[in-house]
Amino acid sequence: MNVKTIVIGSLILIGGIFGVYKFAFASSCCASSSGATSGCTPSSCRGAKTKFGEARVISNLRLDLIALKAEMEKSKSPLFNKRSYDIHGIIGDSDEESLEIIVGEVKIIEEAFVESLNYDTEPFTLPENKAKQIQYLNARIEKLQELL
Repeated sequence: MNVKTIVIGSLILIGGIFGVYKFAFASSCCASSSGATSGCTPSSCRGAKTKFGEARVISNLRLDLIALKAEMEKSKSPLFNKRSYDIHGIIGDSDEESLEIIVGEVKIIEEAFVESLNYDTEPFTLPENKAKQIQYLNARIEKLQELL
């Protein structure tokens, strides 16, 4: 019984020391990288210009695309071609590939809108800048959602 108490006590002591150590160094890491932001984790301290920020923006764009495709699938009038609202294979292995897939999907959806609604689309001119590409695609997706 005495050995169990010593073992359990030492495990609690080691765990407590480790917890204090992690708390002290995790706080200083975040404080140094976030400036005025308090109480953030290192992953949320990163700015929007990082790869993490790009991935998050592209993921949000993909979610908007999926929401549009879901509305198209539920639509009774007009009826859309099954390929236009199919969501299989819309996630790429990289941010660039994902963006290329989203561009292709938006073009397919616009073609479906032209066929089903006699929608007069503006020419598809994708900007060179990645941030402007995201804004451009987001605006086109929002316009299509309004038409439904």
